[in-house]
Amino acid sequence: MARRGTPTPGQAILEGIEWLKMDKAEFARRIGVSMEMLEALIAGTQPITADLASALESVTGSPAAYWKMLERKSKSSGEP
Repeated sequence: MARRGTPTPGQAILEGIEWLKMDKAEFARRIGVSMEMLEALIAGTQPITADLASALESVTGSPAAYWKMLERKSKSSGEP
């Protein structure tokens, strides 16, 4: 079933990993975080900081502002 609305940061990260045809370990390495940190980002228990947003932009091509917007919307909606 198709997702509606704005994805959570974790959903967007998973979509990026899939789109890049990369495994989680490689993605974590490329954005400069541990696997534990990546899993926390996906779960929504670790916020997207400005530095992480920049790293995500470098790897995915999606602007840092996009990642920060997802973080803001996720927190304002109460989603993890």
